[in-house]
Amino acid sequence: MSLSVSSSPGHGLSSGDGMRRYSPIPYRRGPFDYEPSVLCQCGRKAALWISWSDDNPGRRYLKCYNARSGGCNFMGWFEGPIDEFIRGLLVDLRDTVWGLKRERVELKAALADAVVKMEQLKEEISALKVENQALKAANKTSAQKPLMKTVLLIGLAVPAAAAAAAVFMRLG
Repeated sequence: MSLSVSSSPGHGLSSGDGMRRYSPIPYRRGPFDYEPSVLCQCGRKAALWISWSDDNPGRRYLKCYNARSGGCNFMGWFEGPIDEFIRGLLVDLRDTVWGLKRERVELKAALADAVVKMEQLKEEISALKVENQALKAANKTSAQKPLMKTVLLIGLAVPAAAAAAAVFMRLG
């Protein structure tokens, strides 16, 4: 797979997978911070970029700063070709960094989804707690009804038994 991807601070290109590609390493100098100055065909100082293509990973080059918006076609390498071993190593490291960045985005999205789900579950738990308290109160009331019936029956039976005993004593 040959990507023609380069980047600089604040600039990035999209690759075929729809992901925005940025330089996998931080810049120590801005794109114009180099000497001696090299002027492009527009007469302005050319920007210093870093290539992250498969063919030239980490290789710095000069290009018209306005090339992305229709500037001139000026382009020149700032340094010579990279050793084949170093090229392979840089491509592997670049791909690893981009993979980790993509994984980080996916993990952040999964975490956000989990937080939303957790909040929904908290609300569901609160509703179930309220429902549980209502059921406990209803059970307590239901448990007291037979007891109240028994007390009521005993309350009615004792005077009736006393009255019957009084009647039998008078008769007897």
